[in-house]
Amino acid sequence: MTIEIDGLDRTLLDLSSKCAEPLTWAFGLLRFRVVAPLDPSKFDNFQNKIVEVAYRAFILMGAALAIMTIVVPVAFIVLGIASKVLRAIGFALQKNNYTHVQGLAPEKILENQAKVMTWNVCGIGGGMGYDHGGVIDWRSRVDQIVEKIEAEDPDVLVLQEIYDTALAETLIEKLNERYAHFFTHLGANVMGSVGGCMVLSKCAVHRFTNTSFSNNEWTLNRTFASLEIKARPEDQVPCARIIGTHLIHDDNPARIVQLGEILDSIRNAPQIPTVLMGDLNLEREQPQEGGMLLPHFENGYQGVEPTRTNRMLKQWDEALVDPGDFIDYISLYREHGPDVSLQNTHLVRAYDPDYNTKTALSDHNGLSALLVW
Repeated sequence: MTIEIDGLDRTLLDLSSKCAEPLTWAFGLLRFRVVAPLDPSKFDNFQNKIVEVAYRAFILMGAALAIMTIVVPVAFIVLGIASKVLRAIGFALQKNNYTHVQGLAPEKILENQAKVMTWNVCGIGGGMGYDHGGVIDWRSRVDQIVEKIEAEDPDVLVLQEIYDTALAETLIEKLNERYAHFFTHLGANVMGSVGGCMVLSKCAVHRFTNTSFSNNEWTLNRTFASLEIKARPEDQVPCARIIGTHLIHDDNPARIVQLGEILDSIRNAPQIPTVLMGDLNLEREQPQEGGMLLPHFENGYQGVEPTRTNRMLKQWDEALVDPGDFIDYISLYREHGPDVSLQNTHLVRAYDPDYNTKTALSDHNGLSALLVW
């Protein structure tokens, strides 16, 4: 198999992100930072309320002065256009709907098992971590996120909501010596959002594909990635398949279609141990939702602690309900062999019992398991 390695598509998408950075930074300050709950214990607020109020006033005065000049608005327009042009060219240069980056780590030799992990890290730019997950900007969380990943040390890692290119590049930089392969920018989208998944592998790759769902709208190009790994780099056949995805969060019929497309891809592929994992937005505790998986998959996580919470987000918007959700999965496909199992499936905790918005790493806990064949 030939894999397209680090190339011009990655460079241009990174430049596009850098052009957009001043705009997203300004948007985050004005849309979220200045209107966050005025509580020293929440989000990015200063401990002293007087200092916090003064900081917000400084932001507003700076924005007013910037608008009054010609240079700043024109610069923002130029940067915005440049960002979109670079983004369009970068995606046009992609091969097969993804960007591959070769890591510095040697490919790992497997002995009939591989550790897998999935985690939605709420990696959204422009301050939107506030109203999407009730967490602070990813830059203030990324070192602790990496520490969690390093402590768990999965062989294959599937991340969701890596919407900010700068976050993808930061993760590659920090994990480059641990992983042999990075697959990112999954689901090209110039005007809207990419799918947001990112796949990291220590293992040799037999085949990697990334498929957009047929029912996507222009605003969001959700996909499912299929990674077939080899036990040894010299092997000619794969030993296991990991499918990573983030199903649409809106209406249930859309998710039914998307799950069906994943199942069709599995049925049409060679029979090897197959795991589906990611933020599926299917509530495990509701039969009409979580029950959709049970005829085809064995769910690895059966614990009583939710995989996601709205409790941080509720501190941003008190009108929200705050149930705990069971919507993240590591699930084994039932029809590809009886001698395959998921063992030691467990939570990788991302938030504390007090739901502290300053220290929470995400509104989702991670899930980790050992795939044994």
